[in-house]
Amino acid sequence: MRLFRRRSSVDLGIYKSPAPLKPPPIPRIVEDGVLIAESLMVMTLRNHLIVNVLRDKRDFDEESLFSMATRELESLADNEWETAERLRMRREPTSVDDPWLEDPDISGDHRRESQRREAVHRAMSDAFAARATDRDVLSALVERSRTSAWDEIATVLIDRATVDEPVRDADYEAHRSERLGALLALDLSELAAERGVSLL
Repeated sequence: MRLFRRRSSVDLGIYKSPAPLKPPPIPRIVEDGVLIAESLMVMTLRNHLIVNVLRDKRDFDEESLFSMATRELESLADNEWETAERLRMRREPTSVDDPWLEDPDISGDHRRESQRREAVHRAMSDAFAARATDRDVLSALVERSRTSAWDEIATVLIDRATVDEPVRDADYEAHRSERLGALLALDLSELAAERGVSLL
């Protein structure tokens, strides 16, 4: 009795390598790269806002977020430009033993790929630099980060405001007028000053 049976072979045909894909156009690469970078920036700004509110108890400061977003975009632009420069410098032969010169065909392929990558990084740098001075772009980033931060911490702030109900005993009622006076003297006066309204 045969314990093992020979499996019938399956004809898988002859392997054919797929045709090379055409590289995506540079503007599309830049657009995708900018979208990813801006999403990361929104997360960074959001985290900064959350730390300011929950840990440092600071007010919302739109101008500081504008400055932070500008610095981040300028830093991204500088990094992309430096990467493009490194690619350009690597293509410059330094001696007769330079690897680029060993095979003309390989050298040509490598050079074309390097030139394309350099063009991508320069285009990315230009895109980030333009956004760093675009007030509308900065406003959109700040607003997205503010909305994201609020979505993240809204429940925490609401819980903090409602978890500790005051005990309404005789002492609470006795000092009620003092608390109302402090509210009028501080919070409402600050609000009136911001709105340009006189309380007198």
